[in-house]
Amino acid sequence: VLGYGIRGFGIELNPLPLLAAVVASVPAVSGPSRLGLADGLGGMGSLLERRVSAEPVSADGAMYRLRLHKDEDELRKILHAYELCWLGQKAVAEAAQSGRAREIELFTAALAAAQTTHGEPIEFLCDLLSGPLTAEVCCPIHIASPRVAASGEPVIADVVVRANGYWGDTAETHVVGANPEVEAARATLLDILALAGSELRPGATGAEVFRAMARRILDAFPGGEFPHHGGHALGLTSFEDPHVIPSDETPLEPGMVLAVEPGVYFPGGWGARVENVFVVTAEGGVELRQALA
Repeated sequence: VLGYGIRGFGIELNPLPLLAAVVASVPAVSGPSRLGLADGLGGMGSLLERRVSAEPVSADGAMYRLRLHKDEDELRKILHAYELCWLGQKAVAEAAQSGRAREIELFTAALAAAQTTHGEPIEFLCDLLSGPLTAEVCCPIHIASPRVAASGEPVIADVVVRANGYWGDTAETHVVGANPEVEAARATLLDILALAGSELRPGATGAEVFRAMARRILDAFPGGEFPHHGGHALGLTSFEDPHVIPSDETPLEPGMVLAVEPGVYFPGGWGARVENVFVVTAEGGVELRQALA
């Protein structure tokens, strides 16, 4: 790690020129005759171009391709974040059983479980919906509130965690006490999830997986809706290419990592959603915990 500027914080409001000068002094940057640049900082590329003699070549495409496939150490980091998500889900499931927990308390329980286990601050996102609010997956956006998740009600928790630079993502439908209708829907969605995961084969597309998933959901749940995407890749960000949507025709390749999330929603009633992370292999998608077991 190379420092730049002087010791302090907030002294220079625009540190990019200082950073560019230090980066340009690194032999691997100053020495070559051609230099690939992929600029994610907005302006860093042009600053470097003025400080090196190398011919600049865009590396945006190469970096994009690299990010589509995760190697072994990236898979391990995603797995760690993914397992933290599941610890958050476990905390939600346990805290909800009192029948007196507020949504914001369930949200906080998930954050505390994941963050305490990781041992340092994490980035944390969570949709936490209870009762009839579980049907409102689209607009208006609902955030965790003081509403109490009462006995017999469903609770959707979509827990997303970033740790060590990589993201994990999960969704689960919990039930406060018992609700046979919701529990049966969850079981069906888990079957649909497993089928969709197995279809993440090299050469398949997110569009194909989405169409099959949507058909199964709507066939299984007359009167239900499936108004959102069927999944997305993740890694350095929580939402990246390729996507499980009707318009994504990107051929899947081994090493891609996607979160798949079927759900069903009954306007004015309730909703349910489940989500697992899969890695694409030659034989189809394998759930990440199983792939790295």
